[in-house]
Amino acid sequence: MSVPKYSVTAADPFAGLLGYHLRRASVLVMADLTAALEPLGLTPTAASVLFIIAAGGGVTQAEIGRALGIQRANMAPIIGHLIRQDLLEREAVDGRSQALRLSRAGQATHRKAMQTTLAHEQRLFGNFTAAERERMIAQLRVVWESEGK
Repeated sequence: MSVPKYSVTAADPFAGLLGYHLRRASVLVMADLTAALEPLGLTPTAASVLFIIAAGGGVTQAEIGRALGIQRANMAPIIGHLIRQDLLEREAVDGRSQALRLSRAGQATHRKAMQTTLAHEQRLFGNFTAAERERMIAQLRVVWESEGK
């Protein structure tokens, strides 16, 4: 994917604006991941849902929404789409709650999505050392985990 290069002849007005650089990086990263997951019929959000369910097994829609920072009203169509794709199954937990589990097809798709995501990460961030990646992740977590505080 080709992204136009930004250049100026005078001093770069964005050089010291971290938010600008984060946004540019985010746009690039998400566009690349979206394109990589498309052959699987997944969006990055849908893949994230599969990752959480695979990691936690038997989690509720509300728990997934909280983990991903997705509003309740926006979770229903995402989960509905994954169920229609036969990637998820519902399982009664108590009177009202239903846990979500990966179907057999969901397990296979999860593995492919994880492999695709790891290849995407390597393609974009493979030049970082493990320590640099860990440090960057820790610093970025501080930003998004402090939202609303």
